[in-house]
Amino acid sequence: MNAKICKYKNNAKSAFTFVFDDGCYGESTEWTYEIFKKIYEETGIKFKATSAQTVGFISPRLKEMWERLFSEGYYDYCAHSIGHCICYCKDTPAEEMHKDASETKERLKEMYGTAPLIYATPGGGSDSFGWDILKGYYIANRNGNDKINIPGEIDWFNIGTFTAMLNRTTEEYTSNIDEIIKNGGWSVQVNHWITKKAEDKFHSQSFETFVNECDYLAKKAKSNQVWVCSLNEAVLYLQEAEKSTLEINGNKLTLVCPLDKEIYTYPLTVEIDGKLYDIKPNETITL
Repeated sequence: MNAKICKYKNNAKSAFTFVFDDGCYGESTEWTYEIFKKIYEETGIKFKATSAQTVGFISPRLKEMWERLFSEGYYDYCAHSIGHCICYCKDTPAEEMHKDASETKERLKEMYGTAPLIYATPGGGSDSFGWDILKGYYIANRNGNDKINIPGEIDWFNIGTFTAMLNRTTEEYTSNIDEIIKNGGWSVQVNHWITKKAEDKFHSQSFETFVNECDYLAKKAKSNQVWVCSLNEAVLYLQEAEKSTLEINGNKLTLVCPLDKEIYTYPLTVEIDGKLYDIKPNETITL
């Protein structure tokens, strides 16, 4: 029996994640939802993005919107601080970082019923001092460094990014996708909102380039060149794949994962004699 754990879900060549920071851009979020929904209806490819939630920015109306999008499977969420004013670095008192990390986790759990697993530092502002504190509360941190993440080489508290900006062209976005496919990497694109206004600044992305990028992604996903997944899905899959092993006993195969059995439950794709199987960590299948 020849068996291996695939680098990415469904044995895709690469992975891509949209993360929308702050959680407070309602109209823009509804546009992304409609775009994702249209792609799903036309191609069968379902995009799932991640909302990095700043607790203090979430109004009751926005909470209702997010709960709907989470339930429909187009988004999940991670933590993005209480008030967006903290830097996880040596210049910030340790007690402030501990307070923000713990309260963000607790309050988001109160809001949505499940505790966030991943943190996304505001403004990308963090260093090894802050990461050591975050390790006590989360399994990973998305930072703001511009790089493509390569499985087996990822610093889980310094996950690299590709930042959406208004002046980026469609070609720049699609070239980034081509690059991750070429090198078998994982790109995390940081967005804030998409806009139909030419005068918008900050980390906005034009509606037109976002639609074009999503159409391009869908085509690449359809041919299994890229797995379009949420931040949570990618982190769980890649961490599990990195640590797991396969045990074969006769016609039985077990996916052995030494990580926390309460957290690490995301199915991995295993190729067995040329066929693909989705197997949960610590699950045994009979062939």
